[in-house]
Amino acid sequence: MKKALITIIILCSSLLMGEEFQIYSGEIIRLDDFEARDAMTCPDLVDSCIYVCDDGSSNPCHPENLYAIVVDSSTGDTNTVGSRFRMYFPYEYAGMYANTFRVTAAWPCLSPTAVFASGDYAWWDVIGHEACPGTVQGSIWYGDDCQDSDGNIGADHCLELVGRFCFAPGDTLDWPEEADQSISSDTCNACWMSSAAWDDYDTYPYSDPVLSPGTCTIFDHCHHSEPDSVLCGVGYLDGETDSTVVSIGDDVLPSRFTLNPSYPNPFNGITIFSYTLPHESDILLTIYDLQGRLIKTVAQGHRDAGRFAVSWNGTGDQEQAVSSGVYLVQLQAGSHVAKHKVVYLK
Repeated sequence: MKKALITIIILCSSLLMGEEFQIYSGEIIRLDDFEARDAMTCPDLVDSCIYVCDDGSSNPCHPENLYAIVVDSSTGDTNTVGSRFRMYFPYEYAGMYANTFRVTAAWPCLSPTAVFASGDYAWWDVIGHEACPGTVQGSIWYGDDCQDSDGNIGADHCLELVGRFCFAPGDTLDWPEEADQSISSDTCNACWMSSAAWDDYDTYPYSDPVLSPGTCTIFDHCHHSEPDSVLCGVGYLDGETDSTVVSIGDDVLPSRFTLNPSYPNPFNGITIFSYTLPHESDILLTIYDLQGRLIKTVAQGHRDAGRFAVSWNGTGDQEQAVSSGVYLVQLQAGSHVAKHKVVYLK
């Protein structure tokens, strides 16, 4: 086994925000005596394998899928069946080999391992640790000496692949109520869970803006210790479809009709439209291009008085991707009409 410097950090970087993660980083450990593995099989000690795509030209390694994972209740060297996932990256990418890594996982929901390499793959395991929603980000750097003298993972002369995953460990009915126990219409995206494992990605010295997960102000699920000031959990992103958001749960009714600025704007993943209704009303929220053509009806129907939000992922009414450009968001509620512009970047 090749010797490697492995940094193991348990972060409580912001106790006020309730952020808690396990971060493993360092040089990838090469197991030279380990045989190459068939891409369609998993080792006996692993319950399921996930293969990360190897096209770093956009952000393709941010899957839609939520992965159900049981909580490991075993002791010793064995694991509870269904508790262990293995994440496979290509060992070779663009003619370069996996060199350094950073794996971040939401704690206490998930427990990750360091990254190893054997055969055609670099890989690490994620183990269900406690019943709660959890996210994982794995960042693999390809090239030579992809770590600077200050210990920062990455380098300008290296290339990076990123994998981001959402896990549902244990029976969701055992999750804390504020975490939101419903995942029936969820998708793994930047708004799936507050204090996600990829929240700090953009702050790293060598992070690629193309691989940024984006920014959200409203989240579907709360991290297990999130404060009340964060908009997340029951009633926040629980809609009839994946792109619909219903009441965001404020007991104080708004005093006026408003359509708030989209956030983020510009955007390249999803953007959030939030609005307030001082009294019940029929609403119609639509998106037009600058020529006045209807692109998508995002929300319509009767709403009670309250605060609401809806997300848009840059698709039309037939779920086709729209072109990069400026679009007009319009909200009608009774006799009230409000508009603003949003910029979509592919």
